[in-house]
Amino acid sequence: MKTIHYLLLSLLLITFLASCGSASEDVIPTDLPGKKEYLKTKKEELRTLTQQVEVLEKEIFTADPSLAPKGVLVAYEAVQTTSFENFASVQATVVASESAMATPQLSGRIMTMNFEEGDAIRKGQLVAVIDVENITTQRAELEIAAELAKDIHERQQRLWDQKIGSEIQYLQAKNNYDRIQKQLASIDVQSAKKNVYAPISGTVDRVMMRQGETASPGMPITSILNTNDLDVVADASEDLLTKVKRGNKLKVIVPALKLEFMASVSRIGKTVDPANRTFEIELNVPRQYQRQLKANLLAEVEVLDFRADNIIVVSQDMIQQEIDGRRFVFLAIDDAEMGVLAKRTYIETGESHDNKAVVKSGLTAGDRIITDGGRGLTDGQKVDLSQNPIQ
Repeated sequence: MKTIHYLLLSLLLITFLASCGSASEDVIPTDLPGKKEYLKTKKEELRTLTQQVEVLEKEIFTADPSLAPKGVLVAYEAVQTTSFENFASVQATVVASESAMATPQLSGRIMTMNFEEGDAIRKGQLVAVIDVENITTQRAELEIAAELAKDIHERQQRLWDQKIGSEIQYLQAKNNYDRIQKQLASIDVQSAKKNVYAPISGTVDRVMMRQGETASPGMPITSILNTNDLDVVADASEDLLTKVKRGNKLKVIVPALKLEFMASVSRIGKTVDPANRTFEIELNVPRQYQRQLKANLLAEVEVLDFRADNIIVVSQDMIQQEIDGRRFVFLAIDDAEMGVLAKRTYIETGESHDNKAVVKSGLTAGDRIITDGGRGLTDGQKVDLSQNPIQ
């Protein structure tokens, strides 16, 4: 074996000296076409010499395995088929399921304001009182007129009972008295509207007007949110229309609280926004998470976009990419002469989620894929296998 080894080394030395001698006799052309042809010839010689070196290396390493370079230690696993789910992440917001505005029914200056932002409030509680001084003045005037109208009405009634005077005088007095009484009742109704009450129970979200400011009918004084019942509202892309059904359980992620939970779809919007091509999804927040959440928190909703069984799925960490965009992985293959070699294998990938990708072509079940240590390998490089991760 040693004789073969020495013969091969001698042959390599002779080949090297001969190439050096011939190189010294070469004359490099000076014209451009000649240089191109000369370069082409040298590349052919280099390829031939490289092939000869590879052949000689294999023969030498086969004859004397102790001279063979050690393989790079890599980890591997057998490719298997599995199921795969791909989820689309949709931006969402936590919202109060019920909200309302406390608004006055009369114009006037706000005399008292009983709540501040963040205060708990019950339906029917007094929020604010509006100054109704003008109404009070009108009522005082009507009360004086009512006393006079009552006195005249009583006098006319006594005369009419004695058959004195005309019936028309009695009816006019009675009508005038009744009219003023109705005006007083109307004034009382208007005066009662000075009080602004909470339309729902919940939490005061905003106070729009303060004591001393002038309010108008329909102008909000405070906004109230029912924080005891929260929903998650998301705007999903229209291509998910067939993927979302009422009653579906979807995962909700609240990054700020590092919270995840499942929630049921309670409502699906009937229209698609023409501006961003999205439709609305509403999910009910389970009771056990109501206290942890706050209105207007940002959230994410995961919608199942793709599912398949009996397919090959690999980690994105195993996939490498050529400059031209082609993707590949390294497989561990057995070589009768060299042992185990790394083989670059080009693949076509499909859907991806959670750092995993579906492999459409290029791999088959049972292939030994290099999971760790594959970065920096070259095609055909010798490797040593380990089923444990490389530290």
